[in-house]
Parts: sequence; C-alpha cells; structure tokens
Amino acid sequence: MADMTSTVPCELRRIPGLYRRWELAQVLKSGEDYHLEDAGTTSDGTALIAVFQSVPTDLKNSYSEAVT
Repeated sequence: MADMTSTVPCELRRIPGLYRRWELAQVLKSGEDYHLEDAGTTSDGTALIAVFQSVPTDLKNSYSEAVT
C-alpha cells in the first residue's frame, strides 16, 4: 500500500555557525526538522556540527518577495 502522507516542499537553510554537541540544546527548537553534519574538530579535538533547518518553501510567498 502506498504512503498517503502529504508532504510540504521544503529546503534546508544553514544556521550560521558551527556548534559543539552540548550547544545544540540552545540552537534546536522542539517540533522543527533539522539536518546535522559533521563539520570537523577544534584544535583540542572537540567535534563541531553544522546545523541545517528544514524550511517549507511557499511558492506564492517566494514569488511575491521576488517581485517586490
């Protein structure tokens, strides 16, 4: 049986900065969709993470912003 869940078109937008694991609680919001990527390490070996937020694309709003 096919999945009948409707999906909203979205794009990933990078949240500026690189974050340590323990800083994510200050950046991420409940109920939002995120994509996390390894972004290397600091000089002391602490892992850094790049955060991308899933943002719905609204063609109508995108068009009106481009026109004005």
